[in-house]
Amino acid sequence: MVGKLIKNEFKAGLHSIAPIYVAAVAAVGFMAIALAFEIAWLTAISLVAVIVIALGILIVTLISVVSNFNKTLFRDQGYLSFTLPVTSGQLLFAKAFSSFVWILLSYVAVIGIFAGIFLYSSEMVGEENIAMIKILISTVAEIPDTAAVIKVVAFICIRIFLKIVCLIAQIYFAISLSNVRPFQRQSFLPAILIFVVIFGVMNTVSTLLTAYIPLSIVISVQGIELSNRMMSAGGMVYGVADIIFEFVITALFFYLSSWFMNHKINLK
Repeated sequence: MVGKLIKNEFKAGLHSIAPIYVAAVAAVGFMAIALAFEIAWLTAISLVAVIVIALGILIVTLISVVSNFNKTLFRDQGYLSFTLPVTSGQLLFAKAFSSFVWILLSYVAVIGIFAGIFLYSSEMVGEENIAMIKILISTVAEIPDTAAVIKVVAFICIRIFLKIVCLIAQIYFAISLSNVRPFQRQSFLPAILIFVVIFGVMNTVSTLLTAYIPLSIVISVQGIELSNRMMSAGGMVYGVADIIFEFVITALFFYLSSWFMNHKINLK
């Protein structure tokens, strides 16, 4: 049953998100044609369109995630959702998994689009292109071995994944709490305010944990290592306490969202 839920969630997301990707492909296509035929005015217009649509991908994806969760659980469709032979936890998992994939895809798409724009605007051709390739090769070559590269890439991916899951947990919790009395009669404003407060508090706590618990993970050309310093001469630094806090609070938000769905929600 969970598999069917996930499939339906992807279908629902596809209907609302697909148009922005079609628009992005069209804009990139027009830009490619403009560049091929050296049409300056069309190149400028298509470049602006690509940038706007790239930002639109993130916005549309987040709106779709928020709208789908709120509409299918706390509005008219909620009566159908809660009659399905699944638990609230399974409903949350299906929606969170679908949301995670769509948000991750939007990040990848936007990064790819802006990377292409950067290469175009920088006119990185010929010797400049070769120089950049050499720099990238030399940077990778400094890493001791393939195993170290795999560990670094795996850690960065896991960190990004956790950030996305944490964002989804915050959104779901804010919407769930906003549908509890007395917030329920105030439309969608409580959900926005709750999310802003949660976001601000989490960032404040993360900053304090990083400052007072200096144990960190340092990623450098030497691979991954633990350090008791929050500054590094070279490489990326991630606070261990911050990561643990983010993981725990994410699990807590999902648990509370499920609990609210079972005990405190009055469907509209």
